[in-house]
This record gives sequence, C-alpha cells and structure tokens, in this order.
Amino acid sequence: MDNRGIREYLRLIKRWWWLLVVSVVIPMGISYYFASQQTPLYQARVTIMVGTNLQNPDPDRGQMDLSNTLAAAYAELVRQGPIVEPVIEMLGLARTPDQLAAQISTWVHSGAQLLEIMVTDANPEAAALIANALADALIRRSPASGGSDPEQQDFIRGQLEELQAKIRSISDEINTLTASLSGLTSAAEIQGVQDRIAALEEVKSLYQTSYASLFDLYRAESPNVLSLFDPAVVPQWPIPRKTKLVVGVGGIAGLGLALCVTFLIEYLDTSVRWERDGARAVLELPVLGAIPQVSRKRATLLGDVPGPVIESIRAMRADIFLMRPDHPFRTLLFTSPGDGEGKSFVLVSLATVLAVAGQRVIVVDASLRRPRLHEFFDRPNITGLADVLGDGKASDPLAPIPLQETDVENLYLLSAGRSLADPAALLTSTRFPVLMASLMEQGDVVLVDSPPVLGPPDATVLATLVEGTVLVVSVGFTKRESVQQAKDRLLGQQGVNLLGLAANRIKLRSGHDDSSAGSPGAAKHKKKAGDGNWLTLREAAECLGISEGQARRWCESGRLSGTKKGLGWRVDAEKLERAFSRVPDSEEG
Repeated sequence: MDNRGIREYLRLIKRWWWLLVVSVVIPMGISYYFASQQTPLYQARVTIMVGTNLQNPDPDRGQMDLSNTLAAAYAELVRQGPIVEPVIEMLGLARTPDQLAAQISTWVHSGAQLLEIMVTDANPEAAALIANALADALIRRSPASGGSDPEQQDFIRGQLEELQAKIRSISDEINTLTASLSGLTSAAEIQGVQDRIAALEEVKSLYQTSYASLFDLYRAESPNVLSLFDPAVVPQWPIPRKTKLVVGVGGIAGLGLALCVTFLIEYLDTSVRWERDGARAVLELPVLGAIPQVSRKRATLLGDVPGPVIESIRAMRADIFLMRPDHPFRTLLFTSPGDGEGKSFVLVSLATVLAVAGQRVIVVDASLRRPRLHEFFDRPNITGLADVLGDGKASDPLAPIPLQETDVENLYLLSAGRSLADPAALLTSTRFPVLMASLMEQGDVVLVDSPPVLGPPDATVLATLVEGTVLVVSVGFTKRESVQQAKDRLLGQQGVNLLGLAANRIKLRSGHDDSSAGSPGAAKHKKKAGDGNWLTLREAAECLGISEGQARRWCESGRLSGTKKGLGWRVDAEKLERAFSRVPDSEEG
C-alpha cells in the first residue's frame, strides 16, 4: 500500500472517528451488561474408561485404536434419548431430553481411552448428580458391561463369590493339615494326611479353574467395556465468566460494522470533499479559494463578514487577480452547478473585500428568475437590470442605471429588478454588452451573479460576456458529476474563460436561495383598515420586490411603517410609497 492509500485511510478515520468510537463503545457496553446479568453456572465432570487395555500387562494396539473409536461413539450416545430419558425419570428433572442434552458436553482423551462427560447447571449438586447418573446409564447400556443381560451378570457375580469362599476354605484346611504333619509319628497317619492334602489341592485347582473361566466371562478383555474411572464431585466454584472475551468480541464486531458503513458511505458519496481533493484542483480545475463554513444570517452580511471568510476571500482575490497581474480582470461572473451552493455569498464577500481595499465595485444581480443580492445588501428590488434591458429598442440609448448605494463605501448594487419578459431574451439582447461597458466606465470591477449552470442557458450566455467565470461549489453538497457537467457546458461555449472553482462551506451545510419575485402592479393592492390604506406583509413585500421575511425584519426595525396585529403586520401603503418612490441613482455613464 502506497503513502497515498495510507493517507486516504487516515483521512477516513479522522473524518469518521466519532462513528468508530460510538460503534465500539455501545456494543461493548451492551455486551458487558448482558454478560454481567448471566446466572453463575457450575460444571461437574465424570470420567469413564473405555476398554480394559490399561489393566492388561500386554495391551493390544488394535484394541486400543478400537477403544478410541468407541469412545467417540459413546460421546455422541450420551446425549441421545435412550441415555438422557432414564436419567430425567430417575432424578425427576423438570426438563425435556433436548434441554438436558444441551447441558452435556464431552471430551475424548484418545491417548488414554478416557471419556469425560461434563454437565453444566446453575445448581452445583444437580450438576454432579446428573453427571454420575449419565455415566451409570451409559455403562449399563454398553454390551460388554452386562447391559444386554443383567441377570446373567448377577448370577456370574454370585458364582464367583461362592467359588472365592470355597477356595479360601480349602486353602485354610490345606494349611492346617500341612502344619499337623510335623506331629505325626505313624507312617500310616502321615500317608493319610498327605493323601488328604493332595485331594484338597486337586479340588482347589478345579475351583480356581472355574473361577478364572467365570471371571473372564464377567470381565472380558474387550474394547467395548465401560468402567467408571473418576466419579463427579460437587463443584465448589462457578465457571469463569468470559466477560472480557464477550466485550472484546462486541467491540470488534461494532468496529468492523462501523468500518463497513464508513466505506459504504464514502463509496456512495459523490459530493465534492475538501479533505480528499486538497487545495489545488478538483476535476482538473484549479481551486481559487476555500471558504469555511460559518454561521450566516439570511439578512445583510455587510459589516459582519466573519474573519475566516475575509481571509479566505482575500486569498481568492489574490489568486484571481494574479492570473493577469499586468491586466487585472474587471468583469467576473459567479455561478454554480445548482441552487443553494453559496455563489451569492461568495460574490458579496469578494465585493466587500475589494471595496474596503479602495476599489469601486459594482455587483449585478443577473439571476432574474430568483434574485437574491438585494437581500444581502438589505435593499429593495423595485427597479434594476430587467428594467434597464427591457426599456426601449436595441438602438435606443440606455436609461439611467438605477445603482443603489450600500452600507459599504465604494460598493454599489444593480438589483435584478422585476419584469415579466423572458429572462433569457433579456440577457441575450444587444443591450447587455452596452450595459456592461457603461458599468465598467462607472466602476473598477463589475461582479455579476448569475443563475446556476445546470438549468436555463442564462449562465452560459453571461459567461461569454465577461472576462472570467468562477464556479462556486459547496463542499459535501455539490455532486462531482454536477461539477463535471457544469464544466463541460461552460467550456463547450466559445468565448468562456473558466478561471476555476471556489470551494464554499468546507463543512456540509446545504441551503436554498429565497425566491423574491413580485409583480410590478402589486403596489396597487390596497386594503381599507379603519381610516387609512394598509397592505398585508406579503403585499408590501411584493411592492418592494423583496421576500416576506425581509419585509418582516424591516417592520421590526422600523424601516417600514407598520403595525403588528396579532401574529401579522399591517403596512401603511402611503408611507411605503413615499419612502420608496425613488431609488438613488448613480452617476450616468
């Protein structure tokens, strides 16, 4: 794995560390809780010898191998119904054969022909009783242990005991007669005692032969003989809990799942990501600036642009204007692939920085379908670009351009205005280049805010009329496919100079521009309220070409003369008409 791959994994860990931590801590906590709530269990162990090879001075290798095989078979047999059912009945256990079988585990010591039977139970005494009962039942069921004919085994056992008693009695009598020989003097008596001893020895030999035969029958040297080697005793300590193991497995499982989810999210996420793309290029387009995500008010941002944004905008200004140090750009277009990516915010911020630096800046709201710049500057949208382009014929001179002063010195606004004409037709008219030339005479820099590229052809048309175009993308929001499509559409038009990208909102925060379009005749909508003419908040907003939210803020601040009634506002129509009957014009070009 190369260094780039390692950095990519480290980036993912740094970005999703909180998810990894949560995915480890929660499963570990749940695992620990359930592991600590388990009832203590005890395990009793009984050992059974399979075969008689260990008791034979000359064990047979073949029988030892066969005993090992039989031990494995008995390990399975001990869990079957013929073994567990008699144990349940004998001990009076309140459980089914399957439940008892689940408590049984076995282990075969193949080198020693030993079978261990382990029984796990919450009661230590019950565990020992069940283990010993299982061993006894298994021994009784083995063919060579008398399980097939117990009466025969009992008879043989009785015969062996009787023969053993007779052999002892004869041996005692022989010892007594042998001791009496030393006291005899008569040859006839001595001969009689010796004959008696010989007869007893012959009887003893017959008894011993019979005993041996019966013993061989009772204790045959068979690999299928089971005998109790070590009985189960009551366990004193419960089985050690595997809490650490359970918690560890839970944590590892949670971490693995979190990693899979992280990689899946990264794979499915096709948005522009600043951490991955770096600060130089995105989709082979240079990154002109990186604007951090900050808290942004919906109203004016002038005079309150956050410090980090100012620094990033200054860096973007340097990147843009150093592209042509001998002949700086005077007209720039700001657009984006789609709505809500912050192009208007970036334009306003750059305009503020340029104006504060002493340049005369004019911002033009060419987004005729969804105008927004007037809200940033907290100005009305009564007349503007649409009115200038729509008045008169192409050969007629331009009407006075209704530039509005802003709260920032050297910064002027040409709002979108309101017109029912086709916006695309207005922007493609021959009057627009004339307007741009006039604006360049009145200002040092003209910044144009356009509609998104992936929509009507407005942005593509406007891009051919300016010296440079900046494509604003929102990190974590704008899809890389959309950036590629916007790039292809712009570069596919002859005369477009796409300078690069402005990466906005380093952290994801999607937004949508407000729509504030109105009808020129809205000011005629008046209502009678008492002895005056009043407008609703919506009607007042339509008169001024602003959004209802902006009109509400103006009422609350006193900029609009209105009266609050319940949850709504009433605006004095006459005072509104007097206050906004004339928008300040700039010098004519």
